[in-house]
Amino acid sequence: MSMKALEWAMYDVPAEMVKGALLRILLLLADHADTQGRGAFPSQKRIVALTEYSRRTIQNGLHDLEKAGLIRRGDQRITEHLGKYRPIVWDLTMKDFRGAKTTPLERQPQEAQTTAPLNKLEGRNQGRKKTSLGAQSGAQYDCAQNLYKEEPYIEPRESNARARKQIPIPADWKPSEEHRALADRLGIDCDIEADKFRDRALDSGARSADWNAKYRNWLVKGKERGFATPKDSNARRRYTWGSEEVKRVLGPIACEGTDTYMELACKVADLLNQGVDPDMLRRQLANVPGDVLAEQLFEQEAAA
Repeated sequence: MSMKALEWAMYDVPAEMVKGALLRILLLLADHADTQGRGAFPSQKRIVALTEYSRRTIQNGLHDLEKAGLIRRGDQRITEHLGKYRPIVWDLTMKDFRGAKTTPLERQPQEAQTTAPLNKLEGRNQGRKKTSLGAQSGAQYDCAQNLYKEEPYIEPRESNARARKQIPIPADWKPSEEHRALADRLGIDCDIEADKFRDRALDSGARSADWNAKYRNWLVKGKERGFATPKDSNARRRYTWGSEEVKRVLGPIACEGTDTYMELACKVADLLNQGVDPDMLRRQLANVPGDVLAEQLFEQEAAA
């Protein structure tokens, strides 16, 4: 966010140039720009969400602002990391419509103008004490320095969120104490949901910039939509198709990595959840051919 860009959009741009929705769109671009009014790239979807205007209104507004010379297309390489669907990068032109001496993009020429009166003043006051003139010029120099003092650069919020690298779920990922506290408040079994969450991430090959935040959303949505496992202190341990115990029971088989293997693994998980002893089940399936393994599992499930 740049206060200079916001002040320019609010006070320096003539009102007749930004009628209706144009002012709000221009202010939003200024809020996402850097200290020089450059590098604003909120997506049209984000602008629609923040302004509550229609997408057509946003598109027409950006076109009108560009045509009026208030914005121009900036360095599009800024959004290279966002992939295929990249928003347009906009720069605010920061034109001086009111003769202001503090326009950021024209700072050097304006500084020369502000020093001219000092030279004239020095010529008229040659007879005065040099210390007085020096103190006066020094004071004006300090004012000029304060006037042009740079603000610290704050990267636009959307860039911070999107620039983070998305990675697969770490092999050692596990729920934190914060997750357990949230699950307790929601009345959800944290460990069961963590197993389901991890297996889903591994199966789909999903990537995320923040797996802890993704799991928090998983818990909240699970509670809202009713598919989360309620917390029960007397419940048996729950197994999923990707659990290590399930893999140990099935052992190495030819169909590993296929839909058939997933179906068999789900049947084994169901049997383990029903209380079947995993060692006994593994011994019973050790010598069963792969083509009849499903039938054997159905028989085991019916017996359980």
